[in-house]
Parts: sequence; C-alpha cells; structure tokens
Amino acid sequence: MRAGGKDWTKRSVDLHLGCTESRATATKPVVSVGDDKKSVGDIAATFIIQEAKKAIATTGRFTVAFSGGSLPKIVGPSLVEKKVENMDKWFVFFSDERCVKLSSDDSNYKSVHEFVLDPLKIPEENVITIDPNEYGDAEKAAKLYEESITGFFKNSSSPPVFDLILLGMGPDGHTCSLFPKHKLLAETKATIAPIADSPKPPSNRITFTYPVLDAAKAVAFVCCGGGKSGALKTVIEGAKTPDDQLPSGRIKNKRVFWYVDKAAAAELKEESIQSKI
Repeated sequence: MRAGGKDWTKRSVDLHLGCTESRATATKPVVSVGDDKKSVGDIAATFIIQEAKKAIATTGRFTVAFSGGSLPKIVGPSLVEKKVENMDKWFVFFSDERCVKLSSDDSNYKSVHEFVLDPLKIPEENVITIDPNEYGDAEKAAKLYEESITGFFKNSSSPPVFDLILLGMGPDGHTCSLFPKHKLLAETKATIAPIADSPKPPSNRITFTYPVLDAAKAVAFVCCGGGKSGALKTVIEGAKTPDDQLPSGRIKNKRVFWYVDKAAAAELKEESIQSKI
C-alpha cells in the first residue's frame, strides 16, 4: 500500500464493449439499466476489465480510482467471479476519502480493501491511499495525497490522466465529496481538495476535483436504489438551469458511463437509456 419495445440486445453488447463510444466523439452519458444489483455489478465489472486490458496493452499498467459507498460491494464480487488477470499491473487510487483511520468503518479504503483489493490480491504496494499518519488534518492530507499522485504520474500531464475513475452518487446528487451548492464545485486548480464542512459526516474529507474527473480516459458511475431516481433524472435529462445541475451531472468527460438498476432508472425517459441488461 502506498501513501420499452425496442430490441436492446445487440446495442447493449456494442455499448458495453466500447464499440460505439470513443473519447473524441461521445457527447452524452451512456446509461445502462440492469434488473438488480447483481446484473449491474456484472456489466460494470465487464466494462472495468475491458478498460484494464486496453490500458495494460497500451501502457503496461491500469490506473483506476474507486469511490466508497455501495460501489465496492456491487462491483467487487463480480470482478472476483470473472477471475481478473494481471492484478500486479493494477494501480488503485481513491476519488475521495474520509479523514479517518484506514481501519475505520467510515474509511473508503477499508470498504474497497474488503470487497476489491483483498479478494483480487492486488499488491499492497500498488494501492495509493492517504497518508495514514496525517488523516487528522484535511488540508495536509489533501496536499500529501496530491503529492503522491503527482509523484506517481511523473513526467505526465497536469491534471493526471487516470485510465478509469469509478464513482457512486448520493440521493442528493453528490459524487466524490463534491456536494450541491458547495464552493468546491468551482475549484479549477487543485487536483485534490480538502473539505472540512461536508454536509454528510464525517465532515473532514479530501476529494478529486472536476479537472481530474474531466481528464480521465473514462468515468463510470454505479448507482442502485429508488432513492436516487430523482437525482439521476436531473443528471441525465438536465436541470432547469446550469446552476441547478447536480455535482454528478457537472463532469465534462467525453466518456461517461452509468450502470444503474431499474429502481434508480425509474424516472428516466425511454430515450435516455441506451441499453437494458
């Protein structure tokens, strides 16, 4: 560890294998709907593995950032079932983290470790966490984590370009630790930002900013549950004004994928859904 009536079948296969989307041409999120968490986890895992194989074939490594919440619990078991190869070439980061001990139940690392890192046997030295000795100070933790990321992506562009960033969304539309109406929505310079007034406890956190999310080669959301259907509708189909758009809908990356269950997609129009699983 380092510091409706359509035939969806073929279209579903094409979209999930990346045949119809490219970073240069994609202009809207690709929304895929599964029956339940298991099917969502399976198709998300297939996409993750596809992106990993592509990155490893091109650069010899796969850089992926995980969020916490329910995401590790949904995709982890499916990744394990698919018997992923080349785990020594996976390098794992965290799109946000709570400023707590890594052993705390509030730690995103702990959840990702339990459901992804340990079952997949990803080498500890390939996992880049916040400094376990500096979690008490959000500003210092953010500075040190940014330094760790900059050091890893040495001689590369700024902001760093991750192969894949995996995200969840809260019922309020937040992602990472970017919350509605918060000043960090306007942050354009920092790669990692501290937050000391999170509306969701714990209050002290660090988070990726939009420049990092926008620069990634791909961003994938995993979102399940009826409590998120209203926020998902706003994110996918648009807010009344740009200022009203929720944090999850402000990412400008050209390859954004949503893997959601029927409950989360309940309020979406049929034309907003590209595939059903």
